[in-house]
Amino acid sequence: MPQLVDTAPEQMLERAKANGLVVPLHGYKIYVYGASTMHLMPKQWRILREFWTAYFSAAGAELVSYSADCDSRR
Repeated sequence: MPQLVDTAPEQMLERAKANGLVVPLHGYKIYVYGASTMHLMPKQWRILREFWTAYFSAAGAELVSYSADCDSRR
C-alpha cells in the first residue's frame, strides 16, 4: 500500500476505474469521520483525501466531509 499511497490521486482513480471498482453512488451524500492517519505522513494522508474526493465525484456522490476527527456532531 505505501507505493499506492505515493501515487498521484488521479492515477489511483484511473486504476480503480480500470479494475471496475467505481460503483454508482448517484445522489448519495458522503460523510467520512475518523479517516485514519496511522502510519501516514501528512502528504500521504492528503493524497488519500484527494483520491476519495475524486472517487466519490466520479461515482456521482457528494463528499460533504472528510476528516480525521472522530467527532460527528450534527
